[in-house]
Amino acid sequence: MLNRVFKLASWHFIIAIVVFYILTVMVADIKVKQMPLASVHTNLIEIEEIELNNEELNFVFFHDSNSELCEKMRFNIEKLIESNHEPVCFYAIDVSKNPRPFYEHNVSGTPNILVFKGDREIKRIMGVVPYKNLTSIVQRIRKYA
Repeated sequence: MLNRVFKLASWHFIIAIVVFYILTVMVADIKVKQMPLASVHTNLIEIEEIELNNEELNFVFFHDSNSELCEKMRFNIEKLIESNHEPVCFYAIDVSKNPRPFYEHNVSGTPNILVFKGDREIKRIMGVVPYKNLTSIVQRIRKYA
């Protein structure tokens, strides 16, 4: 009898990583294309500076008006605002028109939501977040803030 041992070579791992990367990119692309874009009508209040003097929770959405991903996140936020029974204060800053707050608050990219209680930042929500996840995040922030 012949005992054969299968050994993994380094090229096996390289092929596995490449295949995993390609599949991840394909699935992500399909998921992003399935998300609808925001409508022309908006419930977000566009601001140029972050000047929040009240002690309420305020959500500031940093977006780029030229980004499809930002438009998809905006759709999720609009849906949250429309369906939420308790009022949520959402503001928006277009970083392509007004980049200063983007740099002042060290925002790493768009889409990005900074959550403030008064003038103090308490949380960041980064990237495109599905509606259901965004709803649970906002509820959790309200509960513990």
